[in-house]
Amino acid sequence: MKKSDEKVTVAVNASAEKVWKIIGAVDGVDKWFAPVIQSCRVEGNKRICGTEAGEFTENIEKVDYQNRIFQYSIPEQNMIPVKNIFGTMKVNNLGNGKSSVEWSATFDVEENKETEAKEMFKGSWTMGIKGIETYVLNNTGTK
Repeated sequence: MKKSDEKVTVAVNASAEKVWKIIGAVDGVDKWFAPVIQSCRVEGNKRICGTEAGEFTENIEKVDYQNRIFQYSIPEQNMIPVKNIFGTMKVNNLGNGKSSVEWSATFDVEENKETEAKEMFKGSWTMGIKGIETYVLNNTGTK
């Protein structure tokens, strides 16, 4: 196993405040990250997410409302061939009702699975961020 990392930044046609309201709420991931996440519940500092492949637990490490940063760790899950994920989502204000979301993580991965894992993260994170944008636009009516 080796330590690796990945990061995507996606511009969103919604304000940083509205995007952060979704991410900073911590629960409700199933509303914007479907069909990957099919259920979500928060118990203390743990977020339990249900997927087609079963449940996994995230440890909520940090929710920084002032800087719009959410951090989590996932020791084990069964969707991407990695372990010990430490992820960060950061919302940046781009002005004019627009924002961007940076989603990054470090993780342990077998060397022969690293490229595959990075592609899976990039694809799923981009889909998740676009899901946040769609959710904001469909449920708040404005940016």
